[in-house]
Amino acid sequence: MSGASMSDQERELHEVNGCLELLFTLRSEFAQWLGEARDGSAREALENVLGHIEALEREYRTRQNELREHQATRS
Repeated sequence: MSGASMSDQERELHEVNGCLELLFTLRSEFAQWLGEARDGSAREALENVLGHIEALEREYRTRQNELREHQATRS
């Protein structure tokens, strides 16, 4: 693999890391809002949003692990 490809993978890893940081922040904020929600429908909506954020976070963590493993095998 060329140096440019490795650079692309490093960039992708940084992007994935940034996405994970953002998702962590969103999850924290929505979890707080869920704790403050009084209305049942609001709670349900926030639970759905949190579930979606958690699913995205799992996908990005999987990709992060794949990229790290690939980098480790290239080193």
